[in-house]
Amino acid sequence: MTNATSDEGKIRHLVERWAEAVRARDIDGAVAHHTNDIVMFDVPMPLMVKGIDDYRKTWELFFENMFAGPRSFELADLQIMAGESVAFAYGLLHIGGSQEPVGRLTLGFRKVSSEWLIAHEHHSYPVG
Repeated sequence: MTNATSDEGKIRHLVERWAEAVRARDIDGAVAHHTNDIVMFDVPMPLMVKGIDDYRKTWELFFENMFAGPRSFELADLQIMAGESVAFAYGLLHIGGSQEPVGRLTLGFRKVSSEWLIAHEHHSYPVG
């Protein structure tokens, strides 16, 4: 049996470090702690990205167009559920300095050699 509280804390820390790396435009930090076979669904094209190399390219594009400053990429209401070897998290995103969250984020995790890694990302924005 897993210690859910401990795993949830480890995942929260990983997600917070990931968001900090994005705000700092640190591409190595943004792609760290992801599986090599990551799958991401995103808002801009391409809609689906497979593999760490193509995932890295999406951040290069994002950083070229990213608004810097407070709330440039900030998570809100992050919820985490962890099992023994898989977990997921979801929350809201402030992007581009927005006062209110404008995006949604879902992350899927896999435990590999006792380390949590992001295996799936899904970013979305409400329409209308």
